[in-house]
Amino acid sequence: MLKLLHASDIHIGAKFSSFGEKAAAQRQALLDAFAKIIDLAISEQVQLLLIAGDLFDSNFPSYQSVSFVKEQLKKLDKEGIRAVILPGTHDCLSRDSIFKRENFTIGMAHIFIFDNPEETRKEFPELDLMIFGKPNISNKSPDSPLASLKGNPRTLRAEQSPYDDKARDSKSKYKIAMAHGSVQIEGKAAPDDLPISFQDIADSGMDYIALGHWHGAQDFSSGKVKAWYAGSPEITYQEGKGGLGQGYALIVEIGQNGTNVSPIKITDKEIKEINFDLQMFENREALYQEIEKLANPNLILSVSLSGFANAENLLSFQKIEEDFQNKFFYIKVKNNLSLRLEDIDSRNYPEELILGQFVRVMQDKISKASSDEEKSILKDALQIGIAELEGKNVI
Repeated sequence: MLKLLHASDIHIGAKFSSFGEKAAAQRQALLDAFAKIIDLAISEQVQLLLIAGDLFDSNFPSYQSVSFVKEQLKKLDKEGIRAVILPGTHDCLSRDSIFKRENFTIGMAHIFIFDNPEETRKEFPELDLMIFGKPNISNKSPDSPLASLKGNPRTLRAEQSPYDDKARDSKSKYKIAMAHGSVQIEGKAAPDDLPISFQDIADSGMDYIALGHWHGAQDFSSGKVKAWYAGSPEITYQEGKGGLGQGYALIVEIGQNGTNVSPIKITDKEIKEINFDLQMFENREALYQEIEKLANPNLILSVSLSGFANAENLLSFQKIEEDFQNKFFYIKVKNNLSLRLEDIDSRNYPEELILGQFVRVMQDKISKASSDEEKSILKDALQIGIAELEGKNVI
């Protein structure tokens, strides 16, 4: 059986400028996450660590970050555990690539980097293993990083790619691919974002595909091929959604009964987004009580306030952030409120516009309301309708 650890998108060196005074702590957390991955590889006695792109957040990490990565890889090498690193999009194999300027493998026989775009396969005879990895040479491309894995699944017959020649002679029992790109799901992936189709995955014939680029750990297996994004092991960018979310690495075991993937939590931090309709709260204290219920020093909280507010009752969003900054790792309050219009004059809304017609119809209905309750409902509907027609998206 082959046992490996799959990680990706660590983004060492990310600035976290929006985190304010917590930025330095989160930059250190990325280094800690990498150290945890190395320790996990050793404690789990895996034979192989795969880093499927974006080890670094850019091709210009600090000297301290580079030194730290080398120290951690040296720990792994001393244990005889192999590591394979694939350049991603943030640390792509461009002319100024960090992997061209720095030698991360010197003196370390068990560390390998796909730092040559013409070498897309690495054989490990002692593990009866072949790894395919096509390093990204830029951060955008309309070509799939798995495009050349076509033909007979087990022999990987070369048909179109000049890089497939070595695969003809591969007798390895285990075949793994590493790819840093976007699985093509409508609305979630751009056509120039290194597109990977489900057919690419199914046709690859791999025992496992270690995906990178999306920050949420999730399963994109297709056909008989297991394929997973490991996601970021630590909170990186707040858009890292999907699947299990951020904060994981994957233990992968390949044996006679197929491939088994086990997500392992690396960080205690979590991201949560919540929307509060201000009309549901009697006063500011009631809102504060709801936010207080979520208090967690490891939580990155995004609070969106929506609905309507009177001008005299508008809250200071900066004040809310300041009042709760010690209750969360980080809190951000977004203003999606619409100002309640106390005096709606139809003359301010031209009759030839849909908005103007809506205001007149609703005012007519309000004037004919048979009860105070009906009138109140219609007034709220008028406020919401004006806001929606003005593109404020309050519902």
